Amino acid sequence: MDKRILVVDDDAAIVSALTSLFARAGYIVDVARTGPAALEQLSRRPDLVVLDLMLPGVDGYDICRHIRRQEAYIPIVMLSARDETDDRVLGLELGADAYLTKPFEPGELLAQVRAVFRTVSAREGGARGPLAVNGVRLWEAQHHVEVDGQRVELSPKEFELLRHFMRHPGQVFGRETLLREIWGYVVEVDSRTVDTHIQRLRAKIEPEPATPTRIETVRGFGYRLAADATQK
Repeated sequence: MDKRILVVDDDAAIVSALTSLFARAGYIVDVARTGPAALEQLSRRPDLVVLDLMLPGVDGYDICRHIRRQEAYIPIVMLSARDETDDRVLGLELGADAYLTKPFEPGELLAQVRAVFRTVSAREGGARGPLAVNGVRLWEAQHHVEVDGQRVELSPKEFELLRHFMRHPGQVFGRETLLREIWGYVVEVDSRTVDTHIQRLRAKIEPEPATPTRIETVRGFGYRLAADATQK
């Protein structure tokens, strides 16, 4: 089945170029030139969204938030003329799978789109059942998490962080390693970002966040998911 890409951008020249680029690569292309139009187009269930940030009506950040609130996971590649670190970090923390600044090389964008599709395909193909550690169960393809039988809502980065720990229970990860594995080594973010996300994650999955028994701090090294934490 051909993949469907929704291109969301108000620049007619960019829309035309991207439509031709993706069509030549064998994708079905839908177009939206405003925020409200993009929200309407989501009903067609695109396989991926190429999303500009500066849009009339509703900006790209709000569209990204809307997409991530949906039950089905839709990959997002963000495009922006903004190249500040804070903008890239915000886009990625809201759930973008990739972030490119304008002007960009068409070949680079196409490579990013293909890489995202490969990642999604591998994730869905390998998900035969949930990961399960210490009363926490995580379904990778469905982006679904339950703690002690109760569903919890995680942000995209919280989900990725928990999934990383659950794939390696008992293994200690330093902040720099987590920044590289979760945020990407090209993203310049402060190591405190890791601590902040760990605190938020603990608030959602720990019986007592102030005295965590699932995600433990290993002083001088980093964090680990305890393989057999004592429940309270």
